[in-house]
Amino acid sequence: MIKLIAFITMAIDHSAIFFFPEYEFIMRSLGALSFPLFAYFITQGLKYTKDLQLYIIALVTCACVTQPLFNILFPDLHRLNDLYTLLFGLIILFLYERYGFHAFYLTLLLVFSNVVSIYIFIVFAIYFLHPRPGILLGVMTAFYVFVYYLSGSLYVLFGPVSVALMYSPSFHQGPRIPKTIQKYFYYVAYPGHFLIIILINSIRYPT
Repeated sequence: MIKLIAFITMAIDHSAIFFFPEYEFIMRSLGALSFPLFAYFITQGLKYTKDLQLYIIALVTCACVTQPLFNILFPDLHRLNDLYTLLFGLIILFLYERYGFHAFYLTLLLVFSNVVSIYIFIVFAIYFLHPRPGILLGVMTAFYVFVYYLSGSLYVLFGPVSVALMYSPSFHQGPRIPKTIQKYFYYVAYPGHFLIIILINSIRYPT
């Protein structure tokens, strides 16, 4: 259920940008919940996946398929889509478990070279602080205040609300969906929702 909420809030965020600018604040406030929730599942994937190599390959494939669509929708951003930030967060945490804190030097290189966004630090915060929800909430709040300072976008301050969802038992329960569908749906839906937005835009604004 919580993964579905992450996907829905992401779709709401992107819909606000292209279709509902008059509702941008409320929709993008909901959208601010999505990245921390996806980051939570990345850390859970590292902990529980039976085949980490296959998990990484699936993420790489999804990120590569998504990138051309991301470039079409956001031609002025000149960066990789957010799935790469999650992916490199996962890889760095894997290296940390193998080789220690030296792995985090790679983070600085990736951030300063604009390969990943500073949101990669959310992945690390959830990984290290998930057993301490109060401290995690404080760190997340400080991080999003910093992002607000950089961007001036008030809606980002709703990001820390995602911490409550991570610990809520009711949000971890949901409809019983076959595991195969659960496993592959989001790999299709992530690039798929970008494609749908592109198609709708092409109908609304034919060239």
